[in-house]
Amino acid sequence: MSKMDNVYDQIYQQILQQQKQIELFQQEASTYSEEDREKLDRIEMALQVSKDILENMLTPGKKLNFTYEKGMISLELF
Repeated sequence: MSKMDNVYDQIYQQILQQQKQIELFQQEASTYSEEDREKLDRIEMALQVSKDILENMLTPGKKLNFTYEKGMISLELF
C-alpha cells in the first residue's frame, strides 16, 4: 500500500468514526437548542460531503451533484 493510500484510508476511517459519533448526538437532538441542532446538521452534511468527495474521481470539467435529505451540493471542477 502506498503512502498516499495509507493517508486516504486513515482520513476515510476518521470520517466514518465521526459520522458514528454524530449519529449518537442525533439521538439526543430533541434536547438541544435550535442553534445546536443546526450545528449538528451542518457537521453531518460536511462529513457526508467529505466522504462523497473522497469516493468520487475528481477531474477537470467534471460536475458532481450530491443530493441529501436536507439539501443538495454541487461541485464543479475547472
